Amino acid sequence: MCIRDSNKEVSPMKDLNRSARVLNTVLNVLFWLLIARGVFAAAVHIRSICQLLSGAAAVPGTTGVTIDWLTIEAAQGFAFSLDAAMYLKLIHLVFSVAITIFTCLGVRALKRVLLPIGNGQPFRSGISADIRSLGQCALRLGIVENLAMLATVSVMERYAILDTLLQSDAVTKITIDPVFRPAWFFVTAVLTILAMVFRQGEELQQLSDETL
Repeated sequence: MCIRDSNKEVSPMKDLNRSARVLNTVLNVLFWLLIARGVFAAAVHIRSICQLLSGAAAVPGTTGVTIDWLTIEAAQGFAFSLDAAMYLKLIHLVFSVAITIFTCLGVRALKRVLLPIGNGQPFRSGISADIRSLGQCALRLGIVENLAMLATVSVMERYAILDTLLQSDAVTKITIDPVFRPAWFFVTAVLTILAMVFRQGEELQQLSDETL
């Protein structure tokens, strides 16, 4: 009877270890998919920049403009200048590269957190530092996302003649306002608190090991 109860107590830890190993495998695949996506996006933006530098039209063919959650398309393109198109492509290039780098760093940090959990050592020394690294990646992602949005809105307001799209006397003004996105900063705060909790667990584990 006691042995059965002991097995029941160990079972949740085994399930946790198994889940950590499965998630670690998924993250391995996700890591390379993120790199492939980042390389592809960077190549597309670089190709567009090269076309603009060679004197190609700034807005050939069907062109869409996305402003936060709103997307507008025009068959003949929008009234963008060559400078505006170049600035937007540069912003997108920098944004895609930065997002790829910080996301991959976050995945690697998460893998370092899951590795000791999968080995049955959730409070191994150094795991709190890995969680803090994960929080720093989330903070950088939040900064990059908000800066990219602000830069895009600034270019749109300065160079895009959006009022020519709407042939209606009822529309007298179009205003684009950037919206602060705090989601990544909340994630950073949660991960920072979690790192403090794991830090306490590391200290207790160290005291336990020294006592034994």
